[in-house]
Amino acid sequence: MVLVTGATGIVGSHILIELLKAGTDARILIRKGADRTAIETLCRHSSIVIPETHYTEGDILDPISLESAIRGCTEVYHAAAMVSFDPRQSTALFETNTIGTANVVNACLQNGVSKLCYISSTAAIGDEPIDGELTESSTWTTDKGRTAYSLSKRYAELEVMRAREEGLSTLIVNPGVVVGSGKWGESSTSIIVSSANGMRFYPSGSNGFVDAIDIARFCVQGMKDEWFKGRYLLIGENLSFKTLFTLITQSFGAAEPKIAIPRGLAQLAKQGLKFFESLRIPLFSLTSQNIDSAYRQVTYSNKKAIEKGFVFTPIEQSIQRTVELYKGRTH
Repeated sequence: MVLVTGATGIVGSHILIELLKAGTDARILIRKGADRTAIETLCRHSSIVIPETHYTEGDILDPISLESAIRGCTEVYHAAAMVSFDPRQSTALFETNTIGTANVVNACLQNGVSKLCYISSTAAIGDEPIDGELTESSTWTTDKGRTAYSLSKRYAELEVMRAREEGLSTLIVNPGVVVGSGKWGESSTSIIVSSANGMRFYPSGSNGFVDAIDIARFCVQGMKDEWFKGRYLLIGENLSFKTLFTLITQSFGAAEPKIAIPRGLAQLAKQGLKFFESLRIPLFSLTSQNIDSAYRQVTYSNKKAIEKGFVFTPIEQSIQRTVELYKGRTH
């Protein structure tokens, strides 16, 4: 029996479907009243029906319900997480991502789970490039300047590494920005939704992107083949935001981005947002940290994953499939 946490999110739902396709007996930890859009979208697309008995109600912040869900399982895929770059969410991020992961780790150790797959993030990778790229071996030099989300994932990883020292076999993956279906408008699906009607402007930054299906495939294969040493950056391609938005808008047949937003103008907007954040006044869904990320030039290495023989999906192909799922949505 395998337990999946975070199955209502982009990555967790894809891991769940990958396991079910392989005939794995999966148990799904789900919070009361949770939106199942991400799961239902993939089930329709894959012609899979999940019996209600596969779901177990609980929460990673509730050790009792978590203990009940894990009991009898030999493997756990821990994808449950909170993603936010709003400084006001710092406490919630630490509780969900760090304490929640510690609870999962403890429940695994106490119930004889043999393998744990933890879905981390590039946000938990060190900041010192090696040959121009950030890698699994890049040094984490300081907590200063890091977002609350980054810190929460960093310290969650340390909990998983603690479990590794205590004898639990653990696979840690660090995906880039995820391209895939989910609850539309939330997390990285907001990039698809916001581009549907075209986009004229773009920031000058870049980032690493990866197909949600690739993450699921890598995790399931990694658990089977016991890739338990270190951690793995999962990056399909490093792209500029202009290239990314161009690929998405082209898939919609919408207006492509042509005008770069000057960094100076963005910095002015950032200062304004920081002022409102200091007063704890929400202003749009954008934060000053979002602006920093949009202008950051970063390149991640995927060599370690490729050395395992893993082949990543071209991001253009990932975008086309995700756009088609969005066009055919019923929610």
